[in-house]
Amino acid sequence: MINSIVEASKIFDSTIRIQILASLSTSSLTYNQLKKVCRCADGAMTNHTSKLEQAGYITVKKEFVNRRPQTTYSITELGRQELIDFVDILNKEIGEK
Repeated sequence: MINSIVEASKIFDSTIRIQILASLSTSSLTYNQLKKVCRCADGAMTNHTSKLEQAGYITVKKEFVNRRPQTTYSITELGRQELIDFVDILNKEIGEK
């Protein structure tokens, strides 16, 4: 559980990673769908999704669809809970100012 903005900064220090988690909180998305939503380059997508996967916040599924490779991302329960905690802390911080 995230208790402060300082604790959250390691994962949530990037708006792209926040966008990725927020987008995946509604449904799983393919690489191309997620890239379009986040409006970022291939290298940035790979970097951010790798960090989120290593942290256990998302899962990655690779398969072939119509003989073409397709990567699909999903948020984990840990990722969902950490996103909720992060939003709660932001709301508290904004409310206290």
